[in-house]
Amino acid sequence: MVNNMASKAEFEKTVKDFKWAKVLVIGDLMLDTYLIGEAARISPEAPVPVVKLGRTEDRPGGAANTAMNIAALGGRPIVMGIVGRNYAGKRFMALMKSISLSTEGIISREDITTTRKVRVVAGTQQIVRIDEEDVLQWTEELSLEAAGFIEKSVGEVDAIAISDYAKGFLNGRLMTKLNDVARVRNIPILVDTKPVNIGLYKGCDLLKPNRKEAEELSGVKITDEKSCDHAASVVMNQISPRALLITRGSEGMDLYREGRDVSRIRAHISQVFDVSGAGDTVLATLALSYAGKVDPEIACELASYAAGVAVRKPGTSVVTPEELLESIP
Repeated sequence: MVNNMASKAEFEKTVKDFKWAKVLVIGDLMLDTYLIGEAARISPEAPVPVVKLGRTEDRPGGAANTAMNIAALGGRPIVMGIVGRNYAGKRFMALMKSISLSTEGIISREDITTTRKVRVVAGTQQIVRIDEEDVLQWTEELSLEAAGFIEKSVGEVDAIAISDYAKGFLNGRLMTKLNDVARVRNIPILVDTKPVNIGLYKGCDLLKPNRKEAEELSGVKITDEKSCDHAASVVMNQISPRALLITRGSEGMDLYREGRDVSRIRAHISQVFDVSGAGDTVLATLALSYAGKVDPEIACELASYAAGVAVRKPGTSVVTPEELLESIP
């Protein structure tokens, strides 16, 4: 079935209420670096383009991009994660402070390698990406510090958004603590994760895999609505989330809830420039909507509009309330 879209007035009220929402964003933090230039010739050393560097841009990435989208949409994010004290970590922290995002929940350690993704871009085309990363090794000290911040902060928030890139910050002990504290306070937990960590998130309020991730989780190749429904059934049986949202790019999103008909949510994409970070925009919009106790169908429809705005922009970017509302007819 196709969902009954909310009115423009309902969307406007939802977006207006974002300013009251406080969201705890937990996940893997990283630095996104863009080396941007022009490629006019092929290297004589190898069959690769030579990029003449024009400028370099650094942006907070990973879970921080979800937090930036929450802030841009008017909400109040609290970021929790870990970085090292190397160049990438120091640069990440400086950028967070420069855009007035709280770093109170960010653990900093000498022996940690901050994940850094370096993208070489020629014109509008990404040529190559270079990743610097290590999977985090937890210690008792780190676990206690993380648990303490969860205990302190969860009571202050309206929703929890988990952005898990499988770099090691999210683990069973942390999730047990988070679930214990959140459930007592009836705070929704929304999850965007790599399939390898899916077992951590049984019973979450909303799980948001994309098509490829849903295929990996279910073992079902998604080619149409019927196969998507089959994949969703497998994932729902495995993880039992209260809601499952499978995003399928230009084919829209499909929302599944136990005992309810599937909701088919149209894509609102007029132009695609770059899909980087669109998933973070979707998670941010969903978290803010859930914080305001908006119906999941309306939340997902709004997130679809937000994704349509995000993919029109280069690189990992944010969406403003004005841009979001302007995209809704």
